[in-house]
Amino acid sequence: MKQSEQTISKAMALLNQGKYKSAQHICKRIIARAPLHYQANLLSGVIALNTGELVIAEKLLQIAQKSAQSHNDKAQALSNLSLSLNYQQRFPEALEYISQAISLRKQPLFYCNRANIFEQLSRWSEMHEDLTTALTYSPNILDAIISLAVAKRHLNDPTTALALLESHPEYHDQEWLNEWALLSSLNNHLENVEKQLSALSLSDSAMINLGDYALEQNHPDIAQKLYLLVKSRLPNNPILNHQLNALQGISSAQAPREYVESLFNSCADKFDNRLVNQLQYTLPEQLIESLHLFLPSTAISAIDLGCGTGLLGRALSAKALIATLTGVDVSEAMLEQAMHTKLYHHLIHDDIVTSLQEAKGTDLIMAADVLIYLGELDILFNRVSHALKKDGLFAFSTESCKTSWQIEQSGRYQHSTEYICSLMTKNSFSLLHSTTCHLRLEKNHPVSGEIFILKKIESAT
Repeated sequence: MKQSEQTISKAMALLNQGKYKSAQHICKRIIARAPLHYQANLLSGVIALNTGELVIAEKLLQIAQKSAQSHNDKAQALSNLSLSLNYQQRFPEALEYISQAISLRKQPLFYCNRANIFEQLSRWSEMHEDLTTALTYSPNILDAIISLAVAKRHLNDPTTALALLESHPEYHDQEWLNEWALLSSLNNHLENVEKQLSALSLSDSAMINLGDYALEQNHPDIAQKLYLLVKSRLPNNPILNHQLNALQGISSAQAPREYVESLFNSCADKFDNRLVNQLQYTLPEQLIESLHLFLPSTAISAIDLGCGTGLLGRALSAKALIATLTGVDVSEAMLEQAMHTKLYHHLIHDDIVTSLQEAKGTDLIMAADVLIYLGELDILFNRVSHALKKDGLFAFSTESCKTSWQIEQSGRYQHSTEYICSLMTKNSFSLLHSTTCHLRLEKNHPVSGEIFILKKIESAT
């Protein structure tokens, strides 16, 4: 075995162990000596895919597919290249490359990857065809079976979809269980779901996830039924009760801390990749673009409420001189991600209102896409006003609505401009700037919001 092949084998082993940095280091050494090395570029591209560096992945995988010496190698590179483009929402290009891969090699996984793109585009018939083909080659791919049931459901055949899933029962697989519960409900077999909930030893989150999935799939009526089914087992669960309140239009002052903490702890490691690359999230950059014209030329103290992984901290650091930057979040997993940025001088594990109790003399307080977890904002505005020094700035975003504030079926809160203006008057703020913006994509549609920049004009009472 040649030395480079042995080295690549070592890098592959490290990749399989999740040791991406060590594997990437080996690949970079090989590429430095041989820039067109197929395996090093392919493996390095796959690592970049796994770490969410999609532009880098695309570049490396382009080199790999061009330097491949066999049809099989080229097909493998093209398939991964398609994945990088899919994650970037560049669906036409992703389709082109995966179709090229399939023309070179009829592999079940390739058909599944193309079916995933068709799902993003709501091209259900083509999704159905590719998954049927994949299962012809390999009949027991569970992900393909679940996805084929999804395609059948969207093609208005929930009965056949349910029969397909029940012919491959996997009650302990969450994705299978989610689709099965939805299809059972659509086929008026909710009693079967109730029976399985009694028979299975599911965690609280697994049970709640049944309703979450139905809601994500645009079946709020079924989501409510599933939540109510679970409520008999979890009568005091704050996460479940919040979701039910949202669906029933019952307004609560804010989302429970447990709800927000659970939501973000579960997605922290993939948060940036999903939000930035898949949901086209640019709010931190938009907010700082609006804010930086009002920032002083001297170094400032800043608090980033709901700092998450540190996206807003990164955007601010590129535009301002910072003396101290404090991040606050209820999710420990998100704070761990923010710590890796090395931008924050202090990170506080707390809710955003409580964290401001002792703060004072601050130059800037920011909250990007955070007020969507609070309904009433009176206490927050009062705390922010007391924490800021005179002429200090409060920069934040809201999700728009017509009434003062309301809770949506998603469990998030919306606020009107009129409501924000009334809070400004009460809490010694003047409006420096406001603008409409797109917060993120939701079900491939932009969510409208507003950015506000306020200035504290006098001592708060």
